[in-house]
Amino acid sequence: MNHRIRHVLSASLAATIVSAAGAAHADVTIAGDVLPQNPTDPWDLGSTPLLVGGTMPGMPAPGTPASGEVIVSNRGTLITAGAILGGESYEWGHGRVEVIGYGSTWTNHGAIELTRGGTLIGELLVRRGATVTTDDLIVGAVHDLTEAYVTVEGYDATLTSRANTYIGHKSYGALRLKQGASFFSNNVYLGGRANEFGYANVAGSGTRWVATGDFIVGTLGASAGRVDIYRGELSTVNAWVQGNSRQNSYVRVSGWGGTWTNQGLLLVGTNEGRLDDYGYGEVAVGAYGTLMTDDTEICSSHGRASVKVNDVYASWINRGDVTIAVFHPASPALLVDGGGSVSIGGLLRTGPMLGGHTPHHVGPAVRLANGDLTVGAIEVREGDFDFAGGRLETGSFVGDLANLQAGELSVGEAHPSTGIVGSYSQGPDATLSITVASSSALPLLDVDGDLILNGALEVVPADGSVSFEAGATIALLGWSGDLAGTFADVNIALPLAPGLAWDTSALYTTGEITVVPAT
Repeated sequence: MNHRIRHVLSASLAATIVSAAGAAHADVTIAGDVLPQNPTDPWDLGSTPLLVGGTMPGMPAPGTPASGEVIVSNRGTLITAGAILGGESYEWGHGRVEVIGYGSTWTNHGAIELTRGGTLIGELLVRRGATVTTDDLIVGAVHDLTEAYVTVEGYDATLTSRANTYIGHKSYGALRLKQGASFFSNNVYLGGRANEFGYANVAGSGTRWVATGDFIVGTLGASAGRVDIYRGELSTVNAWVQGNSRQNSYVRVSGWGGTWTNQGLLLVGTNEGRLDDYGYGEVAVGAYGTLMTDDTEICSSHGRASVKVNDVYASWINRGDVTIAVFHPASPALLVDGGGSVSIGGLLRTGPMLGGHTPHHVGPAVRLANGDLTVGAIEVREGDFDFAGGRLETGSFVGDLANLQAGELSVGEAHPSTGIVGSYSQGPDATLSITVASSSALPLLDVDGDLILNGALEVVPADGSVSFEAGATIALLGWSGDLAGTFADVNIALPLAPGLAWDTSALYTTGEITVVPAT
């Protein structure tokens, strides 16, 4: 039996509105199995919870489909003290609330629970400028054959969860934000218990999700969480992406304007739990996406946790330090490929997992294959860094740096110079590019160890540099160990005054080049 009750504004008020802005009316409507069944506008239920769909007192007995719907539109108002969308039912049913249009609001004190059991679907839609506010939001409240969906769509459509948000808490749950919608939350947990799965999608220009409390994607149990950001924006504090041996968790950001900004620490994977059940989690930055962080820790076991920046115009900007702890690195914990760009303002370091587990090296922890990696300083264990290609720039590198494939070591652009505490070796297809702003008595590339040369040397001017005069000397290279080999190709593109040339005769003895009269 359907119920539809409209609250119509008084004639005098309606006339006033019509004369000022055209016809208007407020509306709260119900259909199907809904308790209570006395909507007004505003519909203030006081201490009575709202029950939409499912088997309830006075409703069909278990075994009977039970569906209900509440629609708040045309600036209507709904006020509740707790709500269940999809109660208990042993047959298929549907509990649905839609709040639509500018000025339409639903304010809930307590929790909005989507699905309570049985085989029901719970659904909340916030559309086209409407506003919904609740204390707690539980999407997938009880473990059973249930599904729960929250959709916020359209510019100025806003959902606010003031306390806790659970997505996929005990059954499948999904949150979809799109077309300029906004979601403001405090603590967020995607994926709960009993193999359940929580999914969130932030899509479209102007779409944003601002989370100010804990932000945990996945758990150490058997569930997982996933977040897709495509052209939308996600803002978090101290986020944690963790999976398990049954399901991995991930966050992916891509698309023009797609951005994830995390304040504090971003933790990917974990050192906790059983040896076969930790070190899972993935963050992937795809084409045109941007990840912005303060500090990051990646804890990976058997290559199962990672940050991947591996597509065109993919960008990760980390202001502080990045720490990578690995056990048996079957695949890189940090991958830069496909033209992606990673900038780390502080220290990039690698080390073993905690807990006394002996590391086994079957692969590198960091792989730079095709793209840019700019780091303040790098400290790596032997075998942890694979310089397969792309462009590397750092102020300091502790460890042996092998540039034996198709990489470019860039010196003097982001940092005044580069110091290597270890050896530096360069293969026939690799390049050393040194940017020079002025004469220098100190080596721009200073190797505290052996220097093994091959490939190309490119010496280029810094932006705004002036021509070098006769007698100017630049110390390009310095080394404390043995020097072996020479560059196959040397190209010095620094500007000179007329009648001058570069003398490279001391390049392999003192590491210097000097301006002399041309012969």
